[in-house]
Amino acid sequence: MNQFQEYVLAQGEVYKIYVKKDDGVTTVTFPSAISKIAGVNVSTDGSTDFQISAQPGGYYFNLAALKEGAAGTLTVVFNRKTYILYLMQDNAKAFAAVNFTGGSGGGPEAVGRSGGVTPARLLSLIDMAKAYDLLMQRYPTELRDTKRSTARAVFQFEKFRLELLEVIRFHHEDTLVFKVLLHNDTDEEILYDKFSFSVQAGNRTYPMSAADATGVMPPQSATYAFFTVTGTPEGRRNNLAPDNDFKVGVTAQYMETAPLTVVPEQPDRAEAKMDRHLEKLTDSVEKLLVQQAVPAPAAEPAEEENAGKLPETPEKIEWWDFSEFPSNLAFLINWM
Repeated sequence: MNQFQEYVLAQGEVYKIYVKKDDGVTTVTFPSAISKIAGVNVSTDGSTDFQISAQPGGYYFNLAALKEGAAGTLTVVFNRKTYILYLMQDNAKAFAAVNFTGGSGGGPEAVGRSGGVTPARLLSLIDMAKAYDLLMQRYPTELRDTKRSTARAVFQFEKFRLELLEVIRFHHEDTLVFKVLLHNDTDEEILYDKFSFSVQAGNRTYPMSAADATGVMPPQSATYAFFTVTGTPEGRRNNLAPDNDFKVGVTAQYMETAPLTVVPEQPDRAEAKMDRHLEKLTDSVEKLLVQQAVPAPAAEPAEEENAGKLPETPEKIEWWDFSEFPSNLAFLINWM
């Protein structure tokens, strides 16, 4: 059985998938979650020539041939596009795994920026990182182009924490493999996007290029995850040392569905200050107008003549046209 087959997603193409009978299954992987699958001569209960096993919202499915020389068709809806897979039973040409790249953001297709490192090679590097100690003992020359750092760091999130255990650099591929441990101390299952891992070194952020992770943190658990960073987002070499002070991030499902917090709008300070000055100016103008409109009192008559009388009210108060501000009021606007 051939180990890997890689295809780049493109509408209009028909992809041949060779499936073996009675000896293993063929795993077909897409960059992220598949929307829908429909098939001809394919079923989930084994009633047709091909049997499929898939989970709702999954990014992969397994195929097995149940009849010699069988042929069938799968229609896969991914990223709002439709792709056709032509299934053929052939023991000699059968694939163990088929990886589709391209057509989405954040999945294995990101390796297109890595300067030719294939998804299969990235997964192989992850496998080498898992067995690093054993390989170093038995085949040290295979790791002569690598460098390892076991400096640990812990990153606390709202509902879980991420522990960075080690980083291994494969210089030829310009790829770093990160091994992390995800701790869920809550009593609820936490789902996360396993294609959302990223690291920050200095003031630059590097997205993952491949991952080996479950996407689920069971309650009260600690689960391992591996992911790779290859090159830079611009397609150049990153030349990152594994002992950098990395900051690691990942997106959990609850982060994407958290309600928005509405912050009450604060009054504009400048506007409020202007309103206060305007009120003071208005009060000052009104007082001055009243003072100038009321004539100065005449010599006070005898006290007995004014007894019980109200002061006279002027018949007319004069108002100015403010198209030209009165010069005698200019002192009132010195604050502007």
